[in-house]
Amino acid sequence: MLSFRAATRADLPRAAALSALVGWNQVEADWSVFLDHGEVRLLEDAAEGLAASAALLPYGADLAWISMVLVRPDQRRRGFASALLRWAMQARPGIGCLALDATPAGRQVYGLLGFADVFGFARWSLPEALPPQPIPVRSMTEADWPMVLAMDAMAFGAPRQALLRNFAGRAPALVAEGGFVLARDGLRSPQIGPAVARDEATAIALVAAARSALGRPAVLDVPDAATGLTALMAAHGGTPQRPFTRMALGAMPPVQPAQNFVLAGPEFG
Repeated sequence: MLSFRAATRADLPRAAALSALVGWNQVEADWSVFLDHGEVRLLEDAAEGLAASAALLPYGADLAWISMVLVRPDQRRRGFASALLRWAMQARPGIGCLALDATPAGRQVYGLLGFADVFGFARWSLPEALPPQPIPVRSMTEADWPMVLAMDAMAFGAPRQALLRNFAGRAPALVAEGGFVLARDGLRSPQIGPAVARDEATAIALVAAARSALGRPAVLDVPDAATGLTALMAAHGGTPQRPFTRMALGAMPPVQPAQNFVLAGPEFG
């Protein structure tokens, strides 16, 4: 018998198994962020494991992120994704804006529910290292956090200290004069992002240094407007994997997207 319920910590391995089954890159540490700082709703199927999921992650009082709306392939076309999306839209009354990153198919569905396009981006695979850049990059220290948090809040539109500190504990965290980049482990490959910088040259230096520090192929989500970064990646074996559209229901908080050169990922914004 199928029934919706709130997730518990004991569900983390099965939640990670569900995202792995549908081809996503999350690990248990990602699901733990949703559980520790937001809400996760699951559709239980005791015989076969989890059938579906959704997560809602608030960023301050004005913005909440909807993600991880997943349905196991054998349970699709039964209305579960729609039910979970309705739950996410109603779970935090009073939030000024709900946002999400949509695939092309999802964009049509979310548009009918009132979500509006904000900007487009693409998931990129970066199998090769990028050439070193002339801008100095170094490891992040505790003294850098005020700059990192301020820049990220301005570029993203809301505070997300818990998320950024989680990422910084999982992979190299780097800074330059006027920017920073984080990364994290993933099921299939590590992921670079977010990378926030005052200009694209600084962002390129940060991404190149992060890819070098990881020492292996990585993925990253890059806004369509970051043409200099995408051109450099394409020249060194990088390829776009799939497009997304950032969408919002309600007015987005004040934001400076031009400084957000690599995103944290569709699940985190």
